Amino acid sequence: MVFNQSDAVRLTLQRFQRIALIVGVAALLLGIVGWFMSGSQFFYSYLFAYFFWMLFAMGGLLVLMIESVTDGVWGLMLRRHLESAAMTLPLMALLFVPIIVGMGDLYIWTHPEEVAANYVIARKEPYLNTPFFLVRAVIYFVVWIGLAYMLYRVSNERDRTGNLELRARMRSIAGPGIVALALTRMLAATDWGMSAEPEWFSSMYPVTFIAGMLVTTFAFAIIVMTILSKRNMLPYAIPVDRLHDLGKFMFAFIVVWAYINFSQYLIIWSGNIPEETFWYGHRLEHGWEVPALMLLFGHFFVPFFLLLSRHAKRNINFLSIMAAYMIGIELVFVFWTIMPSFYPDGFHIHWLDVVMLVALGGLWLGVYARNLASRSLLPLHDGRLELLAQQQQSRHGHGGHKDPAAAGH
Repeated sequence: MVFNQSDAVRLTLQRFQRIALIVGVAALLLGIVGWFMSGSQFFYSYLFAYFFWMLFAMGGLLVLMIESVTDGVWGLMLRRHLESAAMTLPLMALLFVPIIVGMGDLYIWTHPEEVAANYVIARKEPYLNTPFFLVRAVIYFVVWIGLAYMLYRVSNERDRTGNLELRARMRSIAGPGIVALALTRMLAATDWGMSAEPEWFSSMYPVTFIAGMLVTTFAFAIIVMTILSKRNMLPYAIPVDRLHDLGKFMFAFIVVWAYINFSQYLIIWSGNIPEETFWYGHRLEHGWEVPALMLLFGHFFVPFFLLLSRHAKRNINFLSIMAAYMIGIELVFVFWTIMPSFYPDGFHIHWLDVVMLVALGGLWLGVYARNLASRSLLPLHDGRLELLAQQQQSRHGHGGHKDPAAAGH
């Protein structure tokens, strides 16, 4: 069973690509104007936007490798989406250049006088220094892009040849790759985010971004599938059980995110050590407590209870609304995590925060859409295609209700 993407689908994605790139470039030009007006603020806003959109690229690669070792039908439906997201990593490597340019504004450990005046930062100098920082960044991107490219190449070869044994090669890449990605991603979050406040340290800090990667990846996948489904652009009807799987994944990683963040807070609160507590002090007063409360209720309690029901995870319209909500609340989390490093004395939001978010988002979505339009929306010669065909033949859920995932077909 072979599915081919229609010219109409490809043209629609290419049209979206052009719009996204135009918006992204226009916002980037506006951001450059803001750079001349306030150089430091430009880099603060850029780092925040970069961290947010990096969740989608890195999450795509991580879930792609998880899919490669599991063989679930849910992964068959998501593979092209995940490959398209993972192959935006060369773009993210290019977009890292402004962070290098702005290191002096972003990281106080780049200033020798600051290092000499602070005992804690001085002890970290063997790790926190500019040459080693740059070397590590190169290593991170080589690992990430290398993994994405190897999986993409094997996937293309499998589409071309139909050799089912290539699935084993993908597993051999993905298994060690998951470990390599997790380690390098945590180090990158430490380098690029936590070192903005170099006196503070937490082993849980980088793990929170891995949880965020998983939440946003499944949320974004649900949104993309819903949009394509509503426009009759998918070459299959979404089986309600597979939609349920995606809802369960998103629900599970919402709980994981809450567990990790609560564990970090509990350990620091119970220890009550000044070297650790100041990080939360900056984020729980002077106006920053408002987004903190939004995260407490909005990132856990609200989605937890709304998605607890089995029926909620099987309704494509409700699930897509919750997915968009989760991306929005994750944006609040990234903002709350990054920006108080530069504005600890009070809540601060700047127009450049929005502009850079749109700029990097437009560029990322444009490249993502180009990748998605370049191949069929389903992998070719995959043994799971028959399973998907069997599952989508049933257009009704349990209890005789119409399959909500099939709406619009």
